[in-house]
Amino acid sequence: MATPVTATFAALLSAVGFSGASLLALLGKGMGVRGRSYSVAVAAGLLLALAFADLFPEALELSGRTAVWGFVGGFSFLLLVETFTRAHTHHSPAEHVREHALAPLVMGLAVHNLADGFALGVSAELSAPAAGAVGLGVLVHQAPVGISLAAILAAAHATRAQVLRVAVPLGLAIPLAAALTTALPAPGDRALGLLVGAAGGVLAYMGASHLLPEAQAEHRSRVPGVLFVATLAATTLVLFTLLGG
Repeated sequence: MATPVTATFAALLSAVGFSGASLLALLGKGMGVRGRSYSVAVAAGLLLALAFADLFPEALELSGRTAVWGFVGGFSFLLLVETFTRAHTHHSPAEHVREHALAPLVMGLAVHNLADGFALGVSAELSAPAAGAVGLGVLVHQAPVGISLAAILAAAHATRAQVLRVAVPLGLAIPLAAALTTALPAPGDRALGLLVGAAGGVLAYMGASHLLPEAQAEHRSRVPGVLFVATLAATTLVLFTLLGG
């Protein structure tokens, strides 16, 4: 059987992978309209691939139809957040994404990372090989999630302080959730599937309803669409290959 220490270590590695990838945003200063459009299109492809090729199938395996409710709930939650906060509005290409977009995206990634942390915490109750598979799965998909956040922050022209304030706490949410889960009674597969499904729903909303339209509005050309499809297909293939999908 795995141990809480092993689960916490895996959570810390995932946090480092996520936050380290997110800090790539610091390299994106001075990005123009075309660069913002391309980076957001790539981020949309990454998040949608993770939602549909990784998180949703895993949630269905854990809890069946309950996962569907989690997915719908996560998707609807972010929609309502944007509806009532007016966070998503149409804007001119000269405006930065940060003026209206970051809060719901950060909230969605917080839900996603907490769900990953819970999954790693629960893995402490599994056999060592099974726990290792869970840890590898989380680590594999946290890097592209971090890259997606980096693309969004770079497109938003976030300052160094803003990048750190977003990337570090979101990364720490993973080991925090893992530590809490190992200290408390472990949730069953049904609850975990609901959480993972919700995480898939928020990523799907962020990619399809927020980032993809954003990319197309930023720069009117075929390139963002091609980049989106290529990223979606390539990430799905990598996930299926690495995770045995």
